[in-house]
Parts: sequence; C-alpha cells; structure tokens
Amino acid sequence: MPPRSPLAVKEQHLGISALTPPTRSDDVVETLLEFPDNRLLIDLCGEYDRNLAQIEHQMGVHILRRGNRLAVIGEKGTRDLAAAVLQSLYARLEAGRSVAAGDIEGAIRLGTPMPDVLRTGAEQIEMFSQGAVELRTRKKPIEPRTEAQKAYVANLFANELGFGIGPAGTGKTYLAVAVGVTMFIGGMVDKIILSRPAVEAGERLGFLPGDMKEKVDPYMQPLYDALNDFLPAKQVQKLLEEKRIEIAPLAFMRGRT
Repeated sequence: MPPRSPLAVKEQHLGISALTPPTRSDDVVETLLEFPDNRLLIDLCGEYDRNLAQIEHQMGVHILRRGNRLAVIGEKGTRDLAAAVLQSLYARLEAGRSVAAGDIEGAIRLGTPMPDVLRTGAEQIEMFSQGAVELRTRKKPIEPRTEAQKAYVANLFANELGFGIGPAGTGKTYLAVAVGVTMFIGGMVDKIILSRPAVEAGERLGFLPGDMKEKVDPYMQPLYDALNDFLPAKQVQKLLEEKRIEIAPLAFMRGRT
C-alpha cells in the first residue's frame, strides 16, 4: 500500500444551517483537513482555540473542529489560503517548533504552505523551494514574516553589498544582524564588523566620556540588542574581546575593504 499522506484534504458541500452565516450561494463549501497527531493538533488550535480564532478573524473564514479534522468554511480563495496556513503551521509543529501569534501572522502574510526543507551543509539555513528562509542562531531560529523581508534576507546571502530601505520597525537592522550571525556560525565569514553613523535624533549629546567604544555605544545599542537575541551574552563578550566582533563608527570605515 502507498504511504498515507500526513494531511488529508477534501471538499464537501453542506446545506446552510442556523449556525452558518448566510452567503450569496445556496450551498456552503468546506475544506476538510485531517491531522494524524492529536497532540500536535492541540498545539495548532491553541489554548481555548485562540489560534483558530485568530485565523478566523484575520482571514474571514469559519473553522470547525471535528475530532482530528478541521473544517474550513468560506469563499474558495480565502478558504484555500486558510487551509494552506493551517498546513504550514502544522508542519512547523512537526519540525519541533512552537506556534505563537506572530508565527500565525507571518504565515498569513506569506500565504503559502511550507514545502520540503532543503538544508545546507552547515545546517544553519533552511531554504524552501518556494523561497522561504529560516536563519538558525545559537538562541532561536529567525524567519522573515513578509515577502519583502524574505527578499531582503535572500539578497543579503546572495550579494556582498546589500541595501535595505524602509520605515522604522520593519526589521532592517534585526535581520541584517541575524544574517551576519548565521554566516559567522556557519563559517562563511570570519569576522563581524558592526558599523553605524553617529547620527543624533534631534538632541545634542555633546562630547561623551570614555574611549571610542564607549562614545559610540549609545548609537550601537540596537545592534547589541539584536546580537544578544541571537548569541549568549558570554559568547558575545568573548567575541568582542577577541576582535572577532568589532565595533567601528562609519566615519572610520573609509579605506577598509
């Protein structure tokens, strides 16, 4: 017998009931998803089905739980997209990772099921056939949550020089540091140089005391925060002492190649 697929998907036509909101058609079409592992299904649904409620609210569908099956009810386009999101989140749980509200947001934005994983030799990066990327650091995996972030990370790996332009809070610095740490762990680079322009945000800090590192530390704090998210604090301190992670103001980078 051929091996059974971990997820069985099929469609059924149901008549409208009092519990089903009215639609423009006489029949409501549902997509049935079958999940073989009930323990993972519990994590997929979340406490008090809050994960399902989040998907329902953001995607405009109804999700009914029937044993180890989930029925997705709604228009065909949103129904198929919601089914793909549920499948990608279940695949995430099968890989041993958790599902939080931010992961659901990212899956909805990307809107594609998680395909088979293709690992590199160092197993620090997971490249999916649909273009999704996961960065593995010492503390936690990092995943782009929008198409723009995905393209940004892919360009950082593919090119020696990359530019990220966007408003504050879109992950430009955070993802750049994540890529740098991933490449450093994987042996693709030997050194990380953190550099930022010493630009004040309207205020005048004057002449700060201390050596060069202490003077530029206030401007480098976003980079330190990102580093501490990806590497243990003791390892960061050791790498700084060994000059394998170097702090350099942008004005001092001229002439260095």
